[in-house]
Amino acid sequence: MKKCPICNEMNRKQQEYCTHCKAFLASRYSNKKRSLLKTPVYPVLLLAIVLVAITSYYAMETKYGRKATTEHFISALIEQDHDALHELIVPKDSRISINAESIGALLTLVEKNPSIVQVVETNLKEKTDEGMFSMRITGKRFGLFPRYTINPTGYILKVKSIGEETVLSIHDTEMGYIKKSKEQAEFGPYMAGIYPIKMTTTLNDESVREEIQANVFGAKQSVHLAFDSIKELAIATNTESDNDLPVVQNDVVKEEPVETVIVKEVIKEVPVGGSNDHFIISYSGDVFLDTSDLKGLSKDDLRLARNEIYARHGYVFKSKELQNYFGSQSWYEPNPSFDGKMTEWEKHNIELIKSQE
Repeated sequence: MKKCPICNEMNRKQQEYCTHCKAFLASRYSNKKRSLLKTPVYPVLLLAIVLVAITSYYAMETKYGRKATTEHFISALIEQDHDALHELIVPKDSRISINAESIGALLTLVEKNPSIVQVVETNLKEKTDEGMFSMRITGKRFGLFPRYTINPTGYILKVKSIGEETVLSIHDTEMGYIKKSKEQAEFGPYMAGIYPIKMTTTLNDESVREEIQANVFGAKQSVHLAFDSIKELAIATNTESDNDLPVVQNDVVKEEPVETVIVKEVIKEVPVGGSNDHFIISYSGDVFLDTSDLKGLSKDDLRLARNEIYARHGYVFKSKELQNYFGSQSWYEPNPSFDGKMTEWEKHNIELIKSQE
């Protein structure tokens, strides 16, 4: 039996309309269906859209966010992935070329100095603009999400011509020209890396050339290049005097005539002339050291290596011996306003060296 919802008259089950009031007799299924149809759909639809948006955002953040971009870049450096690096590195300075040669130079640097990867990762995670690479946003992905890219620091290469008609080239591609002897020119900027740079110049009407592996990286954005073989030839032929040649920082100290200097009862050998470019560990201000970097150094060398990290910042030493030693270095510039701020790798290196003294 069906009960009329209007007049409460009892009707047969198969009837569609009430016998008494002619009202439509809906089935229980139809009532449920009508009830569902009356439920508002907009809040449900809005909630679904919000959930999809949140899920999509976190999915994009996981794949393309700042942290993901950092991890992708570090992996590409370790795995020597040229294609990934070419996609990730987008210079803010359009003069910096990102091509097979510059990426190859970067990977050569990483291969020879693996700890640089840790330095780069630390800089990116600390969101600092200091160092060889930083991160920036270049446009949007899908018009909604920020596109993070890696911005390389640009390094300027400084060269002082030793002869006449000097041509500088990288991978046989000319990078610059200096017409006269003793003139200095700047080239770049270049991304960090180890570049094969060739100098071709004229000494006493004869063409000479030399190729060096230029280490282009570190805290200073100006790098002086030294061509020692041409320099020696110029001095030997009296084309140049030693004082006319540029002061250059090299990873390997060239042997020259020496005189004795007393440093806390330890005899140190430095080039004649009162100043030089000597470093105990030339890269201690740029990368994390390990014990293998300290192998073969005496206790006194370790002391100087530790203090040269401070000296690069211009720290004014209280010790008379250290004042005399670093005062003889042409790269040392006293800076009384130095506040003691150090990078993480410099702090690490100081503690490591101290533990071995």
